[in-house]
Amino acid sequence: AASKAHKYLPIRPGTDIALLLAIMHVLIEENLYDKEYIDRFAIGFEQLQAHLSDKTPEWAYARTGLRPEDIRETARMLGAAKPAVVIHPGRRVTWYGNDTQRSRAIALLVALLGSWGRKGGYLMTSAMELPSFPYQPYEKNDVAIADRPVPSAYPLADNALASGICDATIPGTSAYDVKGWFVYGTNLITTLPDPENTRKALQELEFIVAVDVLPAEICGWADVVLPESTYLERCDEVHIPAYKEPYMAVRQEVVKPMYNSKPGWWIAREIAHRIGLENYFPWKDSEEYVMERLKAGGYSCDEMQEKGVIKGKPQPTTYEEGATPEFWTASGKIELYSTELANNGFDPIPVCTPPEEPPPGYYRLLVGRVPVHTFGRTANNRELCEIYDENEIWISSVVARDFGIAHGEKVVLVNQDGLEDGPVRVKVTERIRNDCA
Repeated sequence: AASKAHKYLPIRPGTDIALLLAIMHVLIEENLYDKEYIDRFAIGFEQLQAHLSDKTPEWAYARTGLRPEDIRETARMLGAAKPAVVIHPGRRVTWYGNDTQRSRAIALLVALLGSWGRKGGYLMTSAMELPSFPYQPYEKNDVAIADRPVPSAYPLADNALASGICDATIPGTSAYDVKGWFVYGTNLITTLPDPENTRKALQELEFIVAVDVLPAEICGWADVVLPESTYLERCDEVHIPAYKEPYMAVRQEVVKPMYNSKPGWWIAREIAHRIGLENYFPWKDSEEYVMERLKAGGYSCDEMQEKGVIKGKPQPTTYEEGATPEFWTASGKIELYSTELANNGFDPIPVCTPPEEPPPGYYRLLVGRVPVHTFGRTANNRELCEIYDENEIWISSVVARDFGIAHGEKVVLVNQDGLEDGPVRVKVTERIRNDCA
């Protein structure tokens, strides 16, 4: 991607907020922001302007390692192109603990550029509606689910936290003891932070069920493993995403489930029927479930089966087309200064808090993508492995010279906790910073 860019900014890892604040400083200082948009759709501009007053490109240079003239030029490019600007947040955005504020800084920059709900910027999506399958209403339970230790460190989280459930499993940390886990399609050993803590929690449990299409590590911890069929071997729920052009789609079975695997809907329905909860699963199979919903919504089951997709009526997606931007805040506007964050003890405007510098001889570990492979799911594909058969560790030519390492040699990696991994093949390249690997 960098080779296609007009401007490539090889930033010091973890200092993104400093860059974002400096770009916003330039936009306001040089009057390049969308004043009309901010006046109409935002509040808290004065506080943001005051906060940014000293966040100059020179200030950011000391933190990011990016030249002030490059930051100014980038800011001017963005200001000149507004509102047809998109600031992509990147993949895997949990990095250094300041991730929420970095995402918020991106949102503030987008606001200054007037890009939300504007042509060339961020589209406002819409979704089709489909009635629910009729089933007995759930009984209300007054017991609060302990998905995190008490008191919560995440007062504004509106979803259960997987790491919180893990922490709450350790006795004495939550409102009640968690006795069992039902783990669906996620390898908790490698996906949760602090794997030692995950193992400690697993050892406290009385019963573990794992549902997966592959024998991942979590299956080795399970008392019962329920092998699920893959997506090509099952019919699934109707997919109704919010999208530029609204649509609904259904995944259909291509081949019968192999071996003793079963679709996820079958597993859920069978367990429910065997423990007396059949009223909540009154349908025969997933096809009946989908067909009943489609009929209730006035859609053709035959068309869905033939095409796999039914399109809805296009809706306005931009401010220019007549759509009104919506903002899910208490004020109904973009909150450049967040009173809600302030009231909960958090920074109301993002503050630059660079991560600690690694000790000598250590490097920031970056993660990229190899276009040949899709996560770990294609690592056993022989044809793809002929093209790219193993991961490499990228290091700069300066680091290679300092360690006396040649391109293609194998090395062992050691992290800050003394854990070792490898051997892994070295790729010596000019396309990485000297402080990163």
